[in-house]
Amino acid sequence: MELSLGPAILPVVIVALTLLVVGIVVLGLVALWHRRRAIPAPPPTACIPYLKSPDDAIYFRLDKLSQDGLVIGRSKNDADLVIDDAIPHADTVSERHARIYCDPTCGMVIEDLESAHGIFVNGRRAPRKNLLRDGWTISLGTVALVYRDGESDTGPLD
Repeated sequence: MELSLGPAILPVVIVALTLLVVGIVVLGLVALWHRRRAIPAPPPTACIPYLKSPDDAIYFRLDKLSQDGLVIGRSKNDADLVIDDAIPHADTVSERHARIYCDPTCGMVIEDLESAHGIFVNGRRAPRKNLLRDGWTISLGTVALVYRDGESDTGPLD
């Protein structure tokens, strides 16, 4: 018994080879798509931290923090970030109310400088020193300031 394939097999071979080539191209495109998705996005540009009041009457850039930090208060002589007397409720801010500085081990910190009315973070009376996170509201007396640094603190807790 002799097996003769002849010209009838040619279209089947062409279809099989075409399907093989198409399959290889599709797999290559899928691999490229997955590889492209695996490349991490470039890190966002760094945001210079700042404090601002909700009504935008106060805006302080925090880009020149020294090792000692910056003192916030009403004193034009002893405060680095001066709460002007024209600001509503400025009289509830002490001459040297608080200090803000960057602690290399834990991040941005606000420290009460034994002010008369204390500091509040997100509506709660804060201890003498308290961490700050992006979007948190701090109150010096009754003057509210929002801390912004562009670093979201949301994410998994695990």
